[in-house]
Amino acid sequence: METNLVGDVPSDELGAWIDIFQKRRSGVITAEHIKRFAKMDPTPFAVTVKDATREIEKFAAKTARKLASVFKKRIIIDPLPPEFTEENLARWTTFNLKPVFLPGEDIGRERKLKGWKKPEDWFYDRVGDGKIKPVWDDLPPTTLRRGWYLADFTVGADYTDGTQMFVDDPLAKIIAKLREEKKIGKYDKTPMGSRFSITWDEWDNPLLTYIASAYGLPRAQVRLERAIEFNAIGNLYDANRGKFNAWEWFHDQFGGASRLCGGYRDSGGLSRVYYHWQTSRDYYIAGRPLVSFAR
Repeated sequence: METNLVGDVPSDELGAWIDIFQKRRSGVITAEHIKRFAKMDPTPFAVTVKDATREIEKFAAKTARKLASVFKKRIIIDPLPPEFTEENLARWTTFNLKPVFLPGEDIGRERKLKGWKKPEDWFYDRVGDGKIKPVWDDLPPTTLRRGWYLADFTVGADYTDGTQMFVDDPLAKIIAKLREEKKIGKYDKTPMGSRFSITWDEWDNPLLTYIASAYGLPRAQVRLERAIEFNAIGNLYDANRGKFNAWEWFHDQFGGASRLCGGYRDSGGLSRVYYHWQTSRDYYIAGRPLVSFAR
């Protein structure tokens, strides 16, 4: 009697396919790998970024030159975090996470930075009157924390009556699962996997906890971007920031029970910053995790 349920496949080949499927579920093997395999491309299961550590080291050198040009002084780039292994970098790439380095520089209102699109005056005024609270006592809201980060480069979306989603969003499955389990909410028009219609409080707990687990990182390292980080990453690394008529939550606290948000194209884009109640659920506000390796 035939007992092979998957056809005439040798046991060692079957084991290889099981291993592939397990790696696909865990994110080690991506859809792009499978497409390359189907086309018989060479080395389809190579690390997503070839020789990832070497490429990041070359990126670090390039970044040092770029930052020196922007800030008109030498910027020393910290050594790569030990967590930046090829295996981890390949895993994080499946979530559209890319390493970026932020210098410990203040992006003050009066500072001259050629070609830099700074936050609007409202942001600096509210920092000045104390409405925007520092995240850490030793760091003003206008100053970057020096160090390496993983920034989420997933392309945003224009607002479309609440039905919009980020492009090919790798977080969609996590968000949909939490909505199915009634751990985060939404509005009727909101797609199950959409980053929109999630309150700031729901991002903070439980969503970022589940996202950190998927990244394979401690929860303490994962948060939403601060307004000044969103601005810096958009100026230095990600040209898509501020290009959509929708908003993104920021980590910064405003007043007693509100958080900053910004990035709205039609009123300033990269420079736009405002605030909203952190318990508010809105069709037009999304979020973007940031992973910090800053010491």
